[in-house]
Amino acid sequence: MDKKEFSRARQYLGKTQNELAKLICVSPKAIQSFEQGWRNVPASAERQLLFLLSLKRSLEGSASPCWEVRGCPAEQREKCAAWEFQAGYYCWFINGTYCHGEAQGSWDKKVEICRGCKVFRQLFPFFELSPDI
Repeated sequence: MDKKEFSRARQYLGKTQNELAKLICVSPKAIQSFEQGWRNVPASAERQLLFLLSLKRSLEGSASPCWEVRGCPAEQREKCAAWEFQAGYYCWFINGTYCHGEAQGSWDKKVEICRGCKVFRQLFPFFELSPDI
């Protein structure tokens, strides 16, 4: 997540830097550093921020489960952690989801794939994303 995306996400949530710092358990100085680009956003802060954004988006009624959006066949759904836990709005958050024919593992690799997915785009339309996968 780059500094522009982080700042846009905070603004979308309607939070000050201090308020967001409390929500994602970092210091206000860390929030400022992320938004200025002085520090990279750690995976833990990125995941928490994305989770808060997805909660807000799903409450707004603007999300569909990933298996519906992607049209996943039954045999693929049965292998997928998002289907198992009926977490189709949070597939990007759960490691072990079954996308592109294999289970996704590490956060860095997973989120890179997710950024090009229709589901991620639906939840986070204000991010600069790669072409649709």
